Amino acid sequence: MAYQVLARKWRPQTFDEVIYQDNVSKTLKNSIEKGRISHAYLFSGPRGVGKTTMARILAKALNCESGPTARPCGQCSNCREIRSTTSFDVIEIDGASNRGIDDIRELRENVNFAPVKSKYKIYIIDEVHMLTPPAFNALLKTLEEPPAHVVFIFATTEVHQIPDTILSRCQKYFFKKIPVDPIIGHLKHIVEREGYRISERALYPIARAAQGSMRDAQSLLDQVISFSDYRQGGAAAGLEIGEADALSILGVVPLESYAKLLASIGGTDAAAVIDEVARVSTLGVDIPRYIDGLLDMLRSVRLLRNGVSVRELLGLSDDEIRMATEASRIFHDEELSLMFRIAVELQGDLKYSGNERLNLEMSLLDMIAVKKSPSLASIVARLEQVSSGAADGPGAPALRPRHGKAEAVSPAAPEKSAASPPGAAIGKEWEDFLNRIKDNKQYLHFILKPASVEMRDDTLCITYPGGGDLSYYSRILEERSLDFIRNELTRQLGKSIRVLIRSGEALPAGPPLNESEIDEKSGPPGDENSIPVPDAEMLPNPAVEEFERPNPTVEKIKDAFHGQIIEKGGP
Repeated sequence: MAYQVLARKWRPQTFDEVIYQDNVSKTLKNSIEKGRISHAYLFSGPRGVGKTTMARILAKALNCESGPTARPCGQCSNCREIRSTTSFDVIEIDGASNRGIDDIRELRENVNFAPVKSKYKIYIIDEVHMLTPPAFNALLKTLEEPPAHVVFIFATTEVHQIPDTILSRCQKYFFKKIPVDPIIGHLKHIVEREGYRISERALYPIARAAQGSMRDAQSLLDQVISFSDYRQGGAAAGLEIGEADALSILGVVPLESYAKLLASIGGTDAAAVIDEVARVSTLGVDIPRYIDGLLDMLRSVRLLRNGVSVRELLGLSDDEIRMATEASRIFHDEELSLMFRIAVELQGDLKYSGNERLNLEMSLLDMIAVKKSPSLASIVARLEQVSSGAADGPGAPALRPRHGKAEAVSPAAPEKSAASPPGAAIGKEWEDFLNRIKDNKQYLHFILKPASVEMRDDTLCITYPGGGDLSYYSRILEERSLDFIRNELTRQLGKSIRVLIRSGEALPAGPPLNESEIDEKSGPPGDENSIPVPDAEMLPNPAVEEFERPNPTVEKIKDAFHGQIIEKGGP
C-alpha cells in the first residue's frame, strides 16, 4: 500500500475525534439526535482546523446505514465510500475551480434527482466564498426552496465575502484556531501510535509554527520524522527526535538565542549583540523569520512583566517560560514597549532593504540606546526626589537633556555653592525662603539661586557674580518680586528689612552700610519707584487666572526637557 501522509492517515472519523471544536461537534450531535436537520450548513474558520473533516463526518452521520445518527459506524458501505470520497450521494465541489454560473446551473439541475442509495444527497462546497456573484444568485433560489433530500454544507475561510442573502439561509458554525497544548497532545498520540520517539521540546516549535492549524502541524511533524530518519537511522536505531531536528526543518532558532540577545541588550553589550547576529547569519537563518521570533519573545517578556500568564496563551514550555521570566526582570515596561516598536519598524524596513543583516544590527543597537536612556518613570521619580529634597545629597545622579531625552549623569566633584551666604546669620533663613518658593514661584527661584546673600543690619544684600551694571538684574527682578522678597523675609525675620542688589564679589566685612551705599533701586518696602519700569511690560490677562493651576509634575518634566506646552487637552 502506498504511503499515506499523517494529515490524511490521522484524519478524525467521528465527532469526538475532532480536536478543540467541541462547540460545533456538540451542537451537530444534538441536532441529529433530535431530528433537527437543516438543509444548509456553513462552516467558517481558519485553514486546517477541521471544517472539511467535520463536513464529511456530518455526511456520514446523515447517510450511515444505521442513521441518521450522531455516532456513525464507519463500517457500512456508505461510511466507507464517504471516507474514500467515492460516494455517489456525497458530492464534494471545489468552489475555487467551479465558481461560475454554469457550474451552479448544472448543480441546480442535479439536485432534483433522488440519492442513489442513501437518505440524503449532500453537496460539500469548499471555499464557497470564491463563487462569482451570478453563481451565488443562481444558488440562492435552490437554497430558498431545496428538495427534502438535499443538504448543503459550505466551508470557507472568508465568511465576510459571502452575500448576506446566502448567510441568512444557513446554520452558521465558527471554528476556532487550535491552541498549542491541544496540538502537542494530539501529536504525541500520533508519534506513539506510529512508533517514533520525539522529545516534548521538539513538539513546541512545531505546534507554534502551525499557528493554530492541526493539518499544518501534522505536515511539519511528517517532515521532522523524515529528516530524523535520514540523519539518525530512524526509530529502528532507538534514537529520539530532538529539538534540533524540528528547528532545522522550520528554519528558526531556539528561544535561547533570543534570551541571550535580550540579556546582551540589557547589559548594553553591543559586541555580544553583534556576535549573536553573526552566529545566526552563519547558520543561514532567514532574517525576517528571526525578527518574527524576536517579536514573539518581546511579547512574551512584556506580558510576563505585566503579570499575564502566557503558558496557554503563547504555548511556551516550562523552560521557555523560565527564560522569558528572567529576561522580563532586566527591562522596564516602557523599555519593552520602545523595543517592540523598533522591531515592528524593522519588519517594515526589510521590505525595502537589500541588506537585512545591516538593518537588524542597527535596530538592535537602537534597543541598546533605549536601555541606556532612563525611562520616563525614572525621570519622574527623580524629579519627585528633587522636589522633596531627598536627592540633594552627594552622589545623587543629575538629569541632562540628550537628543530630546533626559539622561542621568554622575555629578562632578562638589563645588562651593554660589548661593551659600557668607553670613551665617541669614544663611538658614535664606535657604528656607528658597525652598519655600521652589514649587509655586519657580522662575523667581531660578533667578535667585545663583546669587549670594549677606545681611548688614536691616539690609539684605543680594550679590550676583561678575561685574558690570545692574540693568539686567533690574529688569528680571521686577518691583513686585522685590516687594515679595522684602515682605516674606520681613515676616520670617520679624523685622523690617531693605533689599540691595549688587554685582561682583560679595560685600567685604565691615561696618553697617550707610544710606549712600544702598542702591537707590532697592528702595524701602512699598516704594513704587524703587525699580524702573521695563521697556516693555506684558499686562496679564485677567481671564488667565480663571484657569486651574498647572500640574506640578507636568511643569517639572517641561523644565527638565526645556519644553513648552503646545496644546492642552480636556476641558
